[in-house]
Amino acid sequence: MPAPASRVTDPVLEHRPLGVKSYDEVLSLQRSHRQSLLEGQGNDLLLSVEHCPGVLTAGRRARDEELRVTEERLAELGVQVREIERGGSWTWHGPGQLVAYPVVALRRWGLKVPAFVAGREWAMAELLEESLTAAGIDLAGSGLQIGQLKGYPGTWVERRDGSFAKVGAVGVHVRRFVSLHGLALNLNPEPWGFDWIVPCGLEGVETTSAARLIAELGGDLRALPTVGAAGARLAELLPSCWRAEEGQGPLCLGSEPSRTR
Repeated sequence: MPAPASRVTDPVLEHRPLGVKSYDEVLSLQRSHRQSLLEGQGNDLLLSVEHCPGVLTAGRRARDEELRVTEERLAELGVQVREIERGGSWTWHGPGQLVAYPVVALRRWGLKVPAFVAGREWAMAELLEESLTAAGIDLAGSGLQIGQLKGYPGTWVERRDGSFAKVGAVGVHVRRFVSLHGLALNLNPEPWGFDWIVPCGLEGVETTSAARLIAELGGDLRALPTVGAAGARLAELLPSCWRAEEGQGPLCLGSEPSRTR
């Protein structure tokens, strides 16, 4: 079987918005396209979607005790539970959340896995910053910072008082330099399925959303983008985040903020 295509001058990230779809249907699309890339066929693909019914996914590090309700109760609520091959622990995908799956041949972009993941975290940070600004929030005046938190995957916010909250999750599985699984940015999820799990295995760590931050900071919730609009913007942001120049990258939060590249 031929190896995935090597890097070209201008790799193409094709965006396919899916609207509202079940998790199983989209996972099947991901796996089918990854097989095509492994056979040297097709462009890199970004699938953006809003999952309904909601689903709790368990990565390779998920523990049973991190599930706070029984699977029988979740079935009554119409919530699916799926064990998958990505890293990490439990997370929630449901209505009001942007979920995106880049199925990408990393060598085309000259990427190693850490930079591939960092680019996704950076794109979510940029998208969240744009969304909060559009809602009338002065980020500098509010003291809110958006970026990475060292040692903790995903996209985070740091408040003026030094508290942290996670707003976006990442999960990846790479086979022969081709990726599977993706990212999730909490726009305005309903129901708040994070209450049913220890999110990402982080006990006692706050999970938040763009809507909650807008409300907290006194912004205009009407300006919050739809999942579809946010997916389209993410597709525009990702390529530049993966092609970052030296010294660029997501902000590294903490006592001495810096860039990761």
